[in-house]
Amino acid sequence: MRPRLAVVALGCRVSRADADALAAELGGALALAREGERADVVVVNGCAVTCDAESTARQAIRRASREHPGARIVAAGCSAQVRGGALAALPGVAAVVGPRAREGVAAVVARIAGVPGPSAPGPVPEAGAVAVAGPARHTRPFLKIQDGCDRRCAFCIVPAARGPSRSLAPDEALRRLAALGERHPEVVLTGVHLGGWGRDLSPRTSLVALVREAARRQLVRRLRLSSLDAAEVPLGLVREPDARAILCEHFHVPLQSGSARVLRAVRRPASPGRFRRVVEELACAVPGACLGTDVIAGLPGEIDADHRETVALLSSLPLAYLHVFPFSPRPGTAAAEMPGAVPAPVARERARELRALSARMWRAHLAAQVGRELEVVVERPEDGFERGTARSYVTVRWPASGEGRGSLARVRVIAVDGEECVGVRL
Repeated sequence: MRPRLAVVALGCRVSRADADALAAELGGALALAREGERADVVVVNGCAVTCDAESTARQAIRRASREHPGARIVAAGCSAQVRGGALAALPGVAAVVGPRAREGVAAVVARIAGVPGPSAPGPVPEAGAVAVAGPARHTRPFLKIQDGCDRRCAFCIVPAARGPSRSLAPDEALRRLAALGERHPEVVLTGVHLGGWGRDLSPRTSLVALVREAARRQLVRRLRLSSLDAAEVPLGLVREPDARAILCEHFHVPLQSGSARVLRAVRRPASPGRFRRVVEELACAVPGACLGTDVIAGLPGEIDADHRETVALLSSLPLAYLHVFPFSPRPGTAAAEMPGAVPAPVARERARELRALSARMWRAHLAAQVGRELEVVVERPEDGFERGTARSYVTVRWPASGEGRGSLARVRVIAVDGEECVGVRL
């Protein structure tokens, strides 16, 4: 029997895309362990964006050691890059491989498992090492076309963990998108700095050009874009009929703070005014779109007036959700040494207020779906119901009607139940 591999992906979509890439590279040599099945090798792809995320990675490694006795564990991801020594000391860890390691995760896993490795892993800085098209692990797979970041936001450790921005070549990105598009109704394009895709290439190109070409060739039925800074949102593209036909009505535009003063202090390349303009233009150009953002409560130097500016800005915009994080000093970042630290209880209380605002936004977004006919990717039949994700990012359930996992269904929303919509099959 082939050795069994289990992959645990923590953190952002990039981490999940890396996990899919690993499974694709090793799928011929290793068997993917099913849920509840013991694995011979476990890869834990950890996050390092916060200290809590690092703690989660350590907990996942300890849990893997308990659930897979005797398995050889490989610590990977951003946490492996910035806290490799601490992870190497944990029980069962056979190797630590960060994103900037000279030998890729797939090659290390293959060597540990005693199976043939990938044919050409290549050094990490090369664009060809950025992504591979994953297997059918998800009904809406992630395709990473960019890695690393050239920005230096004061609170972020990711540039140190991932290195400079690197883009997958356009032809290869389109080839992999086409391969996934043949098997899946939706593909999620992702990257550490997705909006920076193409800037490091020669000739220089852009995400807009890539999406436009994918739409022209009709490579995929639905294309979802992950996080984009306000200055990089393709406002012109969403007005083009071909692009609109494939782009999902879901845009995530990070803000972090509604205070211009705080944004300048933490070196964010945006302003509250630009954020407002982009969100309002998106809402106008794509009626019913799901618009979300990131907010960090309690950034260094944030006073109550700054927080009130943030709440006022977000409350005034047609947003559907907020991803809220209370700031905690991240060793290795400039923000950890900045003056004006906000007491942790104050940051947590500000985060609580923002999460309550997000909950109200999400309930309003769900309620706005009632009466709409939505195109849904069928993902997980359960308890006599089909469930799936609509273009507008809501989960919809309806009485089971025999659709296969990964198919598209037209559903009319008739009600809201908790955090999901209830519909009938059309």
